[in-house]
Amino acid sequence: MTQRLARLLFATAALAALAGCGSGSEPQASPSASEPYQAPPAPPPASEPVVEPEPEASQSATPAPATVQEARYAPRDECLKQPGWPAFHKALVAAILKRDAQAMSKLAAPDIALDYGGGNGPAELVKRLNDPDTKLWLELEAMLPLGCAVQGGLAAMPWVFWNVPEDIDSYSAMLVLGDDTPMRDKPGGKPLAPAGWSIVGIDPMDFDSEARAIRVTTHDGTKGYIETAKLRSLLDYRLIAEPKQGQWQITAFIAGD
Repeated sequence: MTQRLARLLFATAALAALAGCGSGSEPQASPSASEPYQAPPAPPPASEPVVEPEPEASQSATPAPATVQEARYAPRDECLKQPGWPAFHKALVAAILKRDAQAMSKLAAPDIALDYGGGNGPAELVKRLNDPDTKLWLELEAMLPLGCAVQGGLAAMPWVFWNVPEDIDSYSAMLVLGDDTPMRDKPGGKPLAPAGWSIVGIDPMDFDSEARAIRVTTHDGTKGYIETAKLRSLLDYRLIAEPKQGQWQITAFIAGD
C-alpha cells in the first residue's frame, strides 16, 4: 500500500513537470477586434527627374535708341522761388494782358536790349509795343506758358532757351508745342508718333511759315510732318531779366542770335 502511494505521488509530480516544460515564452496577445488593421506603408512612387529651368539671358545694358517721346522739353518754372520774382512776374503778366506799354517800360532796365542792331531803352520798347505791325504783344503772350529758367542769377523765358542740348543747332531746330501734338506721315495724314515738347530738326531754307505743316526730323532720324502752328523756333523771342538793386528788371527782349 505504501509503495503504491509512493508511485502515485511520483507520477503526479512528473506530469506537472511536463506541463511546465511545454511553455517556453509568454503567450502573445491576439490583436483586439476594435483596432483596425493597418497595412504597411506603400513604397514611394518613383520620382521623375527634375528639369532645372535654363537661366534667362541677361538684359543688355545698352539703352534703346532715342525716340520722339524720349526727348521732351516741357516747360518748367525755375524762377518761382527766386526772391522778388513772384511780384515781378505778377506785374509782367498784368502788363501783357492789359497791353500796357507804359507798365512794361517800368519793368525794363534803362539799357534793355531789343535787337542786335543797337535798338534799346524803355522808350524804344514802348514805341515797338504800340506798333501793331510788330505783334510783340502776341509774342509776349505766347511766351507766358512756356516756363522760366535760371542760370547765373539771371532768368530766361521761355524755359527751353537755356536748356537746349549742345549737340543741337538752334538755327535748324524747333520746339514742338503741346502735350499731344502728333508727327504725321504727310500734312494732315496718319499720325506716326506723339512728338509734343520734343526738339525736331528742319531745313531752314525750306521753311514756309504759311504752310499747313513742316517736314521735320526727330532725334532718332524719323521723318514726318508737324503742324506749323505747333512749332516754335529755338531762336524766337525770349525775355531775359535780372535782379538789380533788389528788384527784377527786363534786360533783354530779343529774337535771333
